[in-house]
Amino acid sequence: MASSFLSLTADQWRSQNIFSCQVTHEGNTVEKSQPKATPSFTLFPPSSEELKTKKATLVCMIKDFYPGVLTVTWKADGKPITQGVETSQPSKQGNKYLATSLLTLTEEAWKSKSSVSCQVTHEGDTVEKSLSPAECP
Repeated sequence: MASSFLSLTADQWRSQNIFSCQVTHEGNTVEKSQPKATPSFTLFPPSSEELKTKKATLVCMIKDFYPGVLTVTWKADGKPITQGVETSQPSKQGNKYLATSLLTLTEEAWKSKSSVSCQVTHEGDTVEKSLSPAECP
């Protein structure tokens, strides 16, 4: 068995969209490539059923990204929230990754906010999606 490693600076990594590894053994050549992929994500509001139990869980589902490292930040009215946050480790789905982040609030805390947002940072790019309790059923 053989191993090979490629060391890059952060600038070199960011400047490329795809990296390939090519191996030749006994006249046979195999090449594997993995392009970077920007995550897509959806922010789901608490269900009306859950709100009846005086709880409010927001779900940020993040999918189709590579490499499998990202940061999720939750905000309420523009201020970061850390309490009640649970973010899964990215799991491989085919050749890309999937992760889920949950924010659990009381129904009262949820309804008192003007907006709650999920902010996803991947490969230096940040995207944010927000929900307003007033606009959710």
